[in-house]
Amino acid sequence: MRTAGLAIATVLAFAGVVSAQESRVDFAINGAGVFSKTTSSNNGFITDKPTKSIAVIGTVRYHFAPKHAIEFNIGHTNNSQILSAAPNSYRVISSITEFTADYVFRPHSFWRLEPFIFAGGGGLRFNPGNTYINTFPATLGAAQQTSLAFLYGGGTDYRVWRRLALRLQYRGLLYKEPDFNLPALFFSGARAHMAEPSAGIVFKF
Repeated sequence: MRTAGLAIATVLAFAGVVSAQESRVDFAINGAGVFSKTTSSNNGFITDKPTKSIAVIGTVRYHFAPKHAIEFNIGHTNNSQILSAAPNSYRVISSITEFTADYVFRPHSFWRLEPFIFAGGGGLRFNPGNTYINTFPATLGAAQQTSLAFLYGGGTDYRVWRRLALRLQYRGLLYKEPDFNLPALFFSGARAHMAEPSAGIVFKF
């Protein structure tokens, strides 16, 4: 939570600087459910089934044209990577911090709805905490690791007031499954997917 607070404070500070110079900026805070796909290595020896979690995501979006924008995102969640490599089962409790940027296209607006789609990329930083083997605490030497990620999604803003809106969106992240710098135990080479349906509030500057 401390990391999430620092991340949100950073985005707020950035939004303040940008909004002082431009009037086409909005800042959003979203809560998201995090649902990660189970992955396996090519030989099926290693399987990773991450637990579900809740994320907090801060976004700054700059509209440089009526239908076009760029945005920067900082997100944070905590979950566990449940890795199975027969005959053992491993649990790595970790925090995940997202740093991404993307291009946003808004085809058209109608009534109070402002639909949009986006695509971009960045990184996911996995910071391990406690680790377990077959439910027993164990020191594995897991280390922090950052995976490159591709971000895509879409949603809509519902304008409540001239400078206030509600945002509903779906975010998808494709990334390489982390091995926490323990390739002998956890390397699978698999591509993982994280789905984040989210809702939040938007402040327009």
